[in-house]
Amino acid sequence: IGVATFDGLNKHGYPYTPNLLNFSQSLPADTLTSREINLFTKGTQTLLPTSNIALRFKYQARGRGDSPEQTDSLLVDFFKPMQNTWNNRVWIKRGNSNANTNDTIFQNAFVWIRDTAYLHDNFKFRFRNKATTAGDFDHWHIDFVELDMVTDSLGDSTYVDMAFGYVPTPFLKDYSAIPWQHYATSENGNSAVFIRNNGYDISSLSTNYNIEFIKPDNTLLGVYTGGSASNAQNPGLFRSSGWSTYQQHANPASVSSFTNPYTTLPDSIDYKVRHTISTTGSSADEWPNNDTVVQVQRFRNYFAFDDGSAEGGYFVNGTGGKMAVKVKFNVTDTLRALRIYFDPTGSMAIQQNTMGLAQSSYNFRIIVWADNGGSPSFLLLRDSLKTVSYYNGGAFNMMPEYKLTSPIVLSPGTYYIGIQQYVASGITVGFDKNINHSQNLYFDSGSGWTQSGIYGSLMMRPVVGTRVAPPVGINDYAKEDSDFAVVYPNPASEKFIIQSKENFKVSFRLMNSLGQAVKEETAIHSVHEVSTGELSSGVYFLVITSGGTVQTKKIIIQH
Repeated sequence: IGVATFDGLNKHGYPYTPNLLNFSQSLPADTLTSREINLFTKGTQTLLPTSNIALRFKYQARGRGDSPEQTDSLLVDFFKPMQNTWNNRVWIKRGNSNANTNDTIFQNAFVWIRDTAYLHDNFKFRFRNKATTAGDFDHWHIDFVELDMVTDSLGDSTYVDMAFGYVPTPFLKDYSAIPWQHYATSENGNSAVFIRNNGYDISSLSTNYNIEFIKPDNTLLGVYTGGSASNAQNPGLFRSSGWSTYQQHANPASVSSFTNPYTTLPDSIDYKVRHTISTTGSSADEWPNNDTVVQVQRFRNYFAFDDGSAEGGYFVNGTGGKMAVKVKFNVTDTLRALRIYFDPTGSMAIQQNTMGLAQSSYNFRIIVWADNGGSPSFLLLRDSLKTVSYYNGGAFNMMPEYKLTSPIVLSPGTYYIGIQQYVASGITVGFDKNINHSQNLYFDSGSGWTQSGIYGSLMMRPVVGTRVAPPVGINDYAKEDSDFAVVYPNPASEKFIIQSKENFKVSFRLMNSLGQAVKEETAIHSVHEVSTGELSSGVYFLVITSGGTVQTKKIIIQH
């Protein structure tokens, strides 16, 4: 949680070089630069080369992503303020000689700052990486970045830091999100929680764990108490190399039931789940900021298996290859669309979006199969041909929604909902490696259906209900009072108004239900009129940007 990840994608989640032909070539990719730092004085003390100033951080190659090769690298640069130049490669780490190395350990890095050229009041440092810039490749992760006066290069070897390593998994057995009308208490499941001691000292240490389930109106739904785990109970439990295996901490139970606080069911219901750990004993926790994590248990108009981020890609070889997710309908409902995050990897994205080469090869059909003894069988729906879409301009974490030409009503039961491709090399779909729902993923490369054995979840979400709401990103949980602009009227017919509250300059993008931009403008006045007479009636998604802040709105156009 909270690490900085470096890969081959830009800030929009799109390849830096989508038309890269040589995948063994490593090119400059991400850069993360610090703010200006005063290294001239500390209080009344003038800093000198002998002041023992150093940069310390932890880094990890691959993690749950893609392993960097030896031609890939993670680098640190220092800025010389008086010369206005960067001193590149003051520290460098190259990738693994074995591309399949599964590195899950964070390593310590240490760089002395002793050159007088750095000892000024506007010093900076930066991290960079070189990677295959044609996709989500060659991952590095950094954490615990510190610049301070230290006593030695080894650092403190006795500290205690109890921490959450990952966002806990959802409290649903088979999904990360489910439509409320399909929710039943039988869908509840235990969460997988990852707690560890990032330090070295485990003497006289007890760790307490609690969960608060918070309703959408911010009132408390329930509390889980995991009790205390101590060294006396579990010798060596919190080793620096492993996660806590104490059952009440590692696999906590859900509340007995999530409850609907609304009279009229809205598009979404979000429950916040706050996990907290605390320590008692002779050793104090060095970094309490990583002792709390808040996850959101979502109930939406779709079934989801993933957490909204793709650590990898999933594809099926062979023309006509198929992939599908297994979904259980608890009530009769209408399947109206399928949200799919197609991973923009390599020349596939550049051909489809920029050059238009072999565009028909990257078409697909949405198909629904019936269940027969735990695997897909006969067709229930074979929808019209659709084209792969990517977001490559500011819509990071957005998942395009593909409406069915003919929505289908499905009775309670199990179904397999997915796609069939028409290119032999496969169409890559985003793959979440943080949550494992491989038991609900099936593929057919031409030899019959097989259940996937790869740990993770496919980023494919069946959409149900009486209507289709517009697609949203994973970071769509926001309070209304944080809006910097108001939009009216809504619904609109011939026009609507965007009015900034503080006379901010705003730009906006209006997207249809397929995620396609239909309007993009910049408002230079506090009140901006947007004409909609030429647009078809329907639901649209408005993304308003001011500086680094983004606000989203649903807009209904009615003629």
